[in-house]
Amino acid sequence: MRIMVNDYAGHPFQIQLSRSLAFLGHEVLHTYFAKNNTPKGCVERRPNDAPCFRVEPIFISGEFRKHALFARWLADLSFGKAVSARLDSFRPDVVLSANMPLDAQKVMLKASRDRDARFVIWLQDVLSVGIEFALRKKQIPGSGLVGAHYEGLERKLLTDCDAVVCITPEFRQLLKSWSIPPAKVFVIENWAPLDEVRPVPADNPWAREMGIAGKFCFMYSGTLGMKHKPELLLALAQSFRTRSDVAVVAVAQGAGADWLGAHVAEAGPHFRLLPFQPYERLSEVLGAAHVLITILDADCGAFAVPSKSLAYLCAGRPLLVVAPKDNLATETVKRAGAGEVVFDDSPENFLNTARRMLENPHSLRRYAANARVYAERTFDIGRITQQFLEVFAFAQPKPFAAYAMAAAASAGGASRLSPR
Repeated sequence: MRIMVNDYAGHPFQIQLSRSLAFLGHEVLHTYFAKNNTPKGCVERRPNDAPCFRVEPIFISGEFRKHALFARWLADLSFGKAVSARLDSFRPDVVLSANMPLDAQKVMLKASRDRDARFVIWLQDVLSVGIEFALRKKQIPGSGLVGAHYEGLERKLLTDCDAVVCITPEFRQLLKSWSIPPAKVFVIENWAPLDEVRPVPADNPWAREMGIAGKFCFMYSGTLGMKHKPELLLALAQSFRTRSDVAVVAVAQGAGADWLGAHVAEAGPHFRLLPFQPYERLSEVLGAAHVLITILDADCGAFAVPSKSLAYLCAGRPLLVVAPKDNLATETVKRAGAGEVVFDDSPENFLNTARRMLENPHSLRRYAANARVYAERTFDIGRITQQFLEVFAFAQPKPFAAYAMAAAASAGGASRLSPR
């Protein structure tokens, strides 16, 4: 099967899926947006990659201004055209598309129809809800009208595609209310690459380079937007500003990181704001932490699931999660027994929980052990790959689907993933 996996963000676990599909003999092209500044996985070919695996950055002309509304709209259209041109030349049987801006997704879906390729949307976020949320935060006039436009577009894209992979069961309820046929909606939760993020000692070369070895370290790592409430990280740093044995570190970029940068003088001497670090050092970065932090605004529970928590689990570190009750991140941490969850995003509750974790090393050791055990039990890339192959088989016309299902079963004894 010729498979195109397009992940706008270039995240690690999507690339791992592409590599796994290629190891099974499928011809795989993995594309991502080169100018999007997000934490990316290993986007270079490795010596042991399958010959039928290719990973390619997609470029557009001009500057990419993520938060400039009109310029961003033009960039999204340009990216849609550029990645569709690559689709046209590769001629896949099936396209799996994740994290795509809706205007770009529209262009790509049309291109797949022109090439008679099946199109599967990997629904990482409900983007139309996120767009309206961001516009209202900025007090942009007409936010509701823009949100309604993009809700209509997202609903049409989900209706017109051949299958939808949701990363959380909660998304199914929204899709049902949008009249998306339940038969084509599947749930496959996100994961992180076990062999790429491993537990390492807190006193490691990266920690020594950053001057935090020997300190108790609270860390946030990943994209930091305003929906991630950067003010809580500032409050945490301020609360420990007189403790020379405690460091608060944010390895982050995004609007929230820019906000923190403007307030860094208020954070105290033991706060560090760092840009994204090389992916090959991620184990050291996360390993330097004693508590890893995930934060999500209470209004974001319906449309965002922070996948950084999954890399935290692989690193074998305790988690402190601030997120709504109905967010999958909170459920995962509770299910794993890997940390503390704060449902109320008030600074007082967050800081009290952080202090309690600092003062309870026995609980931290238990959380750390549980985190890695859960990851090893859950993030089986072979099983996950078979689940995606079943989705692809569902999306194909019946004769091809029968062939694809047989190939998936012979490749590893796949168990049927029932549509939700």
